[in-house]
Amino acid sequence: MAKIDMAMPQMGESIAEGTILKWLKKAGDKIERDETILEISTDKVDSEIPAPVSGVITDILVEEGKTVNVGAVIAKIETDASAASSTGNGKAASVAAPLPPAPKEESKPATQPPVSVPAPAVALQVVAQEDDRFYSPLVRAIAKEEKISSAELATISGTGAGGRVTKNDMMAYLKQRTALKPAVAPAAPAMPAVPSVAAKPAAPPAVVYDQGRVEIVPMDNMRRRIAEHMVMSKQTSPHVYSVSTCDMTKIAQYRERVKNEFEKREGTKLTFTPFFIDATARALKDFPMINSSLDSGNIVFKKFINIGIAVALENGLIVPVIKSADALNLVGLARATNDIAHRARNKQLKPDEVQGGTFSITNMGSFGNLFGIPVINQPQVAILGIGAIKKTPVVVGDGIAIRDIVHLSLSYDHRIIDGAYGGQFLQRVVEYLEAFELPR
Repeated sequence: MAKIDMAMPQMGESIAEGTILKWLKKAGDKIERDETILEISTDKVDSEIPAPVSGVITDILVEEGKTVNVGAVIAKIETDASAASSTGNGKAASVAAPLPPAPKEESKPATQPPVSVPAPAVALQVVAQEDDRFYSPLVRAIAKEEKISSAELATISGTGAGGRVTKNDMMAYLKQRTALKPAVAPAAPAMPAVPSVAAKPAAPPAVVYDQGRVEIVPMDNMRRRIAEHMVMSKQTSPHVYSVSTCDMTKIAQYRERVKNEFEKREGTKLTFTPFFIDATARALKDFPMINSSLDSGNIVFKKFINIGIAVALENGLIVPVIKSADALNLVGLARATNDIAHRARNKQLKPDEVQGGTFSITNMGSFGNLFGIPVINQPQVAILGIGAIKKTPVVVGDGIAIRDIVHLSLSYDHRIIDGAYGGQFLQRVVEYLEAFELPR
């Protein structure tokens, strides 16, 4: 028999840690290779993780709700004798799940030296830092963005495995640091300067609830991550908003006429979303600043158009990305949109399918809302909100007509996008939608 260390898998190039959401197996349970044994959550996506090998789970080392770095051992699996030959001298081998199928090895004579198996490529390489603590790429990126020096970083207490600093630790520290800033200023010109080290403000008194009248439910992992991302976006970007109305009558009439035939022919439904994606992709080419991001003092113009589509889940929201959206026709966009929405609701998205977006679209109209003002999906600089398409009496020429009208809203980062540029982009989207021509 041999024991295998199961490590937290790398769920994407930029992901440095993951949270155990739920163990589907317990210590002592027998498992088969590729059988789902736990669910994890990262900054990007929730995923079901299969067993890397067949055997028995002997130890579960990280309990549900805990966040650990990629490469950290989360469980131990006891394999059969044939697996033991691959570990050499009966020592435990470390594997990260999921792993590709391993080729079967022929049994070796007892006199032959043991075979040494290199560590998986996905295992995290821990590099010693200046203060002998490991900092994940995510923590390093936050420190760089917030101009936190190495010396200051070393003073932050960590709640992660082995005292490591996590993203939550960084956000809590930044919140505290912001709260302390007023305290270090002089109280008044005539008064002596306040000491350089300000006392930590007293914590607010705990709120006592009447347990008979309220129910207290902790935020789940997805809700906490959404909250952190939304707060970070508002703190990062000064949001400005523009709203326009758009006449969707030509598109609505076309869709109503062809939707049944389209579904039979293409095997997927024709919704309004592909029309909005197509118009947005064309407008992004006309206004490339909207398809950019800000890196310190530099504007990074993206020469590709990857559009994220917000999908409402039972307990939150996720934004899968349609890569190279400008290269797809209406049929391709319809298939891509329906596919990622279906897999998002069934937790089947891959990590790279929620990364790399350059612009996002969210549809509040699917719930009947007239329009909404969305929060920018960082590090993007703008997001389009789509309201409900409603039959509305409008002035056409010198008369009144009933038209299919939608309200479109654009939230954009005022650090690099002014009102004129943002408003012109939004109006260009409207122009492309209203000038819709039948597909050839």
